[in-house]
Amino acid sequence: MPRHHLIEEDPATELDLSSMIDCIFILLIFFIVTTVFVDEKGLQVNKPDAAAATSLEENQNVVLEITRENKIVMDGKQISLADVPMRVKADLEGQDTPVVIRAAEASAHGTFVAVWDAAKRGGARTLSFSTVN
Repeated sequence: MPRHHLIEEDPATELDLSSMIDCIFILLIFFIVTTVFVDEKGLQVNKPDAAAATSLEENQNVVLEITRENKIVMDGKQISLADVPMRVKADLEGQDTPVVIRAAEASAHGTFVAVWDAAKRGGARTLSFSTVN
């Protein structure tokens, strides 16, 4: 008697991925909604072009220069940052005497801000700056 094996074919197993896709979309929407976008605040300073710098009469202004190497020069002599307030105070003829800071394009913004603050401490009320090559 021949043996007949009944071979049952397994039905093709399918995975229903629609529920998993729904979960992924819900997670995506959750992360988009809960993301916080931060606006960074800062001081925006635009240095004028060196070509646009106007010539200022040095005899009635107090002029501070910042070199490419971030050195501070006043009246042709290098001075330290700590000396800036004293030198500005000594050179001011009146409270409205303009103080001009000439910064090289390659100088650091931090040095410029430090010199600006030091000049303010020295009594400068009218401050301006220009960029030189």
